[in-house]
Amino acid sequence: MRYTLMSLRADLQPKNSRRATNPLKVVAIAGVSGSLVLVFALVAVAMVADRVTPIGETTLHLEPKVAVLSARRAPTTLSILTRTSRVRRALADVSSKIPTNGCLSVEWLGQSMSDIRSDQMFTPASAVKVITAAAALEVLGPNFTYETNVYGALDASGTVGDLYIVGGGDPLIVRSEYLATEKYPTTTPTTLESIADAIVAAGVRSIAGSVVGVDSRYDSKRFIDKWPTSFNMVEAGPLGALMANDGAVIGQPFKSDNPAWAAATELTSLLAARGVVASTLPRHDVLVSGVAKITTIKSAPLSDIVKEMLTSSDNNTAELLLKEIGLAKTGIGSTQAGLDATTSLLSSWGLAATVSIHDGSGLAMDNKASCKAFLAILKTNTDLFIPTMAVAGKTGTLRDVFTKESVNGRLIAKTGTLTGVKSLVGYLPIVDSEPVRFSLLMNRAGIDNQSAYRSIWYSLSQAMDKARSTPSVDQLMP
Repeated sequence: MRYTLMSLRADLQPKNSRRATNPLKVVAIAGVSGSLVLVFALVAVAMVADRVTPIGETTLHLEPKVAVLSARRAPTTLSILTRTSRVRRALADVSSKIPTNGCLSVEWLGQSMSDIRSDQMFTPASAVKVITAAAALEVLGPNFTYETNVYGALDASGTVGDLYIVGGGDPLIVRSEYLATEKYPTTTPTTLESIADAIVAAGVRSIAGSVVGVDSRYDSKRFIDKWPTSFNMVEAGPLGALMANDGAVIGQPFKSDNPAWAAATELTSLLAARGVVASTLPRHDVLVSGVAKITTIKSAPLSDIVKEMLTSSDNNTAELLLKEIGLAKTGIGSTQAGLDATTSLLSSWGLAATVSIHDGSGLAMDNKASCKAFLAILKTNTDLFIPTMAVAGKTGTLRDVFTKESVNGRLIAKTGTLTGVKSLVGYLPIVDSEPVRFSLLMNRAGIDNQSAYRSIWYSLSQAMDKARSTPSVDQLMP
């Protein structure tokens, strides 16, 4: 045996004194030779063991398909160990920067890269929209579309009495002029102009009564009780199943607290511009029975609406999605029904203990969630979420962030901001490998200031960017 091992070592010695051209192969060969030494040792022990009578009556032998000390397993193990160790070392420098009242969880290649208070719950702000999106995609499906229907008793001359526009919950109805006023312009809108054109195409030429806005699909609560009143009509609302321009009327300085009336007002103006004039002023009412449907306008698919919500952090979209979830699961289009349905889903996902939500948008400070819960949701929805979140330095709430960092154009995430709250939840895609998944929640006075959070974000991104698909198994094979 001694002669065999010496011969093996001699075979592994380089033929000259020059440095090996592929040091990673040398490491792999050394690992394999070490494994063989261990194998010989185990054989010797086994020979001794065969001479000893065991105490137990039965011995269970479990033989793996690939032996633990197999030369085939060594390169795979070494590849993963080398790659993940590099990321873990980089993330160790980030740990000290995370506020005590905060958490960080990073996962890659099925392993935890960093775990700082990941089970503790913190206020996530708009990162809650990730939870809303996951629930909506689960309950409604990515191909779900909203329908806005128009009803009226249309006679042979093209005249209707009242013209009813019935809201189906579509959160992206806008007048084209409104897009220019948005911080993040809607990319997949249902335009009021398209609704007006569809009405004209259906043969409507005049309205003997009014354009009537109907929003009975959802409840009549315009705002969430947990929100500060200063958020009402500014950050979100008034909410309703028929909303256009987020409830605003072009040219009016203040929003009405009646979004259905506001939508009917905008449609009245657009129809008049097309020669279809209403005899009386627009109003908000219910749909009378027996009136025929004139036309239907469908929204973009839910996958696009979720993208709009996550990329631009659209609060109204999140809240209307929550009501639609409630309607689909319970038959009641209310915020509470949506919260109950989402909580039930979280429970089925094993996450109820580490998530407590009070709205769909994340504006409520009472919302709480753990980094581990976000990581689980990210993992389950990777294929759906990666195309829908803001891209660093390019789109939505990240278009002005990471512009000079190495992850510019690659890091994909949902942000969250409230006073004293800053969150970042998402992915860093890696070429020829699975993405790095991460969740960072920080609660501390002043953390929402750029000078406080951006340095932490940038350090985190730089550490995660150490992830590579190399060295690969092929590169490490002897």
